[in-house]
Amino acid sequence: MVSSHSLGTPRTGGAHPSQDQTARIDSQPRRCGGVAASRARAGRCQLARIGFLPIGSSSNAFDRSLIDSFRQGLSEVGLLENRNVTLDIVWVSIESEFPQAVSDLLKRGAKLLVTAGSSASAAAKRHTSTVPIVFVPVGDPVGIGLVESLSHPGGNATGFSDVLADLSGKYVQFAIELGNARQAVDYLWHADWPDGKNRLQASERAAEASGVSLRSRGIGDIAKGNEVLGAMKQDGALTLIVQPSPFTYRHRNRLIDTAMNHGLGMIVAWPSAARDGALIAYGPDYPDLYRKAATYVDRILKGTNPADLPVQEPTKFGFGLNLRTAKTLGLSIPPMLLTAATEVIE
Repeated sequence: MVSSHSLGTPRTGGAHPSQDQTARIDSQPRRCGGVAASRARAGRCQLARIGFLPIGSSSNAFDRSLIDSFRQGLSEVGLLENRNVTLDIVWVSIESEFPQAVSDLLKRGAKLLVTAGSSASAAAKRHTSTVPIVFVPVGDPVGIGLVESLSHPGGNATGFSDVLADLSGKYVQFAIELGNARQAVDYLWHADWPDGKNRLQASERAAEASGVSLRSRGIGDIAKGNEVLGAMKQDGALTLIVQPSPFTYRHRNRLIDTAMNHGLGMIVAWPSAARDGALIAYGPDYPDLYRKAATYVDRILKGTNPADLPVQEPTKFGFGLNLRTAKTLGLSIPPMLLTAATEVIE
């Protein structure tokens, strides 16, 4: 089910004008260039409408907070909501709804798209080659056809990578350090995702380099989660690496709960997931990436071509560790991991 609102729709914590209301502001030269130039009228310019496709669920507080981080970034660069820009936000319940969501945003007049994750970004890129796209975060923007190269995107899309494929070795090392990988590291991957096999192979190479094998099982339907995780437990798993993907992110809490029911500790790529019960959660500082995405939106609205803005990589990372989960599962956490963690749940 697709759900949408713009910043003109009332939200908890404050009131805004209705979505259908239009507003004009006194022309500011730096806001009426670039994308906004086509809307310049008699010394005044219309609100720049930004279509936003978030990842996750509107019912999840952390997922909503990422949009708040983007809003904060807009404010920091001087783009004021309902004065300079308006956000048209569309949440989807399954990845297959993204193409329709993109179409709806463009029909409502979005002049720039902000897309979260590879599924939304790929859908947007397939739908338009002219409307600027700022993606955040995408693991392999070159591999899935969003850009020609990281340094020279070359088209209408640019943004921020999560470099999670490059961290495959780190996740394998976590599993080894937890003492469950003398012979195999267990790995859950999204079998129906275009980048899924690439990340699986990266993890296989990382495991081989560490002298262990990767014991993997794929999942394409969350309804099969209990069955798949139960089978991994029967294979001898105590911990498992969860492949970062739009699917596993969307269903992360359900996967964590199911894993705990089977006595499995999850190693994931989203630092905040340690608060939800993941054993280890290491990855980019996602709120920081969303704040930075606003700087690219600002530059594009000023007139910079997305093709000339290099894809950026994260510079900040978080490391969450849940000792409650470790105790429940009877796992000992090496002191080195405790020292390295930026957040410890006790």
